[in-house]
Amino acid sequence: MRQTLIILLSFWLVLLLTACGDLANQIVGATATAETPTDIPPTPTTPPTPEATATSAISAEPVQGIATVDSIDIQMLESFPVQVNVRAQGNLPDGCTLIEQSRAEQQGDTFIVTISTIRPANMLCTQALVPFQEVVPLDVEGLAAGTYTVDVNGVTDTFTLAVDNALVEATPTPADSASAIISGRVWHDLCTVLTDETGAQIVLSTGCVPVGDGTYEANGRLEDGEPGLSNILVSLGSGSCPADGLTTALTDADGDFVFDGLTAGDYCVSINTIAPENADLLPGVWTFPGLNFTAVTLTDGEIKTGVNFGWDFALLPEADIDLANCTNSIAFVADLSIPDDTVVGPGETFEKGWRLRNSGTCPWTTGYNFVFAGGDQMGAPNAVPLANVVPPGEEVSVFVTFTSPQTVGSYRSDWVMANSSGQRFGVDGPADEVIWVQIVVGVPLPTAEPRSAAIGGVVWEDVCFIRADGTPSPGCVQIEGTNQYRGDGTLNNEPRLPGVTVLLARGACPDTGVPAASAILQTTVTDDRGLYRFTGLDEGLYCVAIDALSPVNLNLLIPGNWTWPAPGTGRQGINLAAGEQRLEVDFGWDYQE
Repeated sequence: MRQTLIILLSFWLVLLLTACGDLANQIVGATATAETPTDIPPTPTTPPTPEATATSAISAEPVQGIATVDSIDIQMLESFPVQVNVRAQGNLPDGCTLIEQSRAEQQGDTFIVTISTIRPANMLCTQALVPFQEVVPLDVEGLAAGTYTVDVNGVTDTFTLAVDNALVEATPTPADSASAIISGRVWHDLCTVLTDETGAQIVLSTGCVPVGDGTYEANGRLEDGEPGLSNILVSLGSGSCPADGLTTALTDADGDFVFDGLTAGDYCVSINTIAPENADLLPGVWTFPGLNFTAVTLTDGEIKTGVNFGWDFALLPEADIDLANCTNSIAFVADLSIPDDTVVGPGETFEKGWRLRNSGTCPWTTGYNFVFAGGDQMGAPNAVPLANVVPPGEEVSVFVTFTSPQTVGSYRSDWVMANSSGQRFGVDGPADEVIWVQIVVGVPLPTAEPRSAAIGGVVWEDVCFIRADGTPSPGCVQIEGTNQYRGDGTLNNEPRLPGVTVLLARGACPDTGVPAASAILQTTVTDDRGLYRFTGLDEGLYCVAIDALSPVNLNLLIPGNWTWPAPGTGRQGINLAAGEQRLEVDFGWDYQE
């Protein structure tokens, strides 16, 4: 009986201690919940305060960050020119964070290496450090002798080049009388054609020419992208063509062949298509030089290059298009001239240009036409035929000449494409989704001074955070399909971001990332009010971009992401008119944890 009583007392004591532990946890949780974050958004030049970031909204877009690097090791490979790699080691904060990219940029005697990370915003992850190792090659060829610093996410080391890291070109020695050379290439001269249900050939590539009987063959020009033909037996003979028997050579993997150690004299280079070694060539035809041989005359020590042979296989390359079931569709790429609402004088002739992409699966042949579809024709022809074939996925520039009406007002002319049967199609396929030109007939403004246009805007912090009661702050927008929030992409009395470097490049923006360094025209830095401006510009197409991961912007922006002009996008394309002042090209940034 006494033992039973002791057991019961122990059982109730355990229950009491468990209840006390739960109560303590609830008290601690309540205390943590009761902490109220500050509603004051972070300043433009510093990351958000710990109180705000603890409850900041989490974007559904991946969160970019910078990897924590613990050590670096500079590796100099035993070669010349010397090759240099830097190996960085560190730890990622959890199992969801990955290395996004590594970039190296030389600034004087210093190589700035940035290793960035990316993490899915909504994923639950193991909270354990994950070691990483990243090897980044440095572009050191051509560097002068000296000591150079390498900075990888704030961790630095140096390396030294004892001599200039460049090969010294050897002085060529004069050729003797017995070292003349003949070299050339045998290549596949590409021409892709498709035969339709009527037996007519449809050209699918730009390297085709008609041969007079309604058929086509390759054009006989060695062009970029045309492959060499390997293991072709090439013969060399002495004297006038046709001749062989002196020696032979096989083309290498690139289609190249060489005959060396030759003396001055007349030679004949030929390829016998019926030789067993060349059986793979048939059926087909020589497009260059048109015959299977070429005569060459050498002087003492002469190096004769470009003795080429172009071969058009009769059945290659195969066309993989089903004309009976293919689709026609246009994708608008860009206006090449006359932006919408351009002011044109009465009776003025002007040329409108569009850049279009064949977004369907049918090739646009020379039987296709760009046709007037409605609105104001303004003296334009009913149809403009395509000059060349436009295969699926390729782009074409189309130009139409108009004459503006005599009466002041707004005018619009609609256009679509029509196939060789006259069936019309427009943007994404439907014939009612048109391409247009829209003008305003009026008294033209005075001609703008050259280089008088400008592009500018503001870079601001798009503030969004979750308050203590779980509700989003003003300026947040819910991400569709989630319970997460991000900045709304609207500038509304929010902090401006000074010191941000902005890039200006000529031409259209790339599909991803920022423009290549070779395309960049100017850079500028936002002032104390977050404003930037590029002046002295001519009319044309420009790309304005901000590289958040560049060394100059890294510490100002990361971690976070763009909300304007679109989530995750830090670039805008601008079609600038002469003298135009485009000063609302803005960028919104949402700091994220």
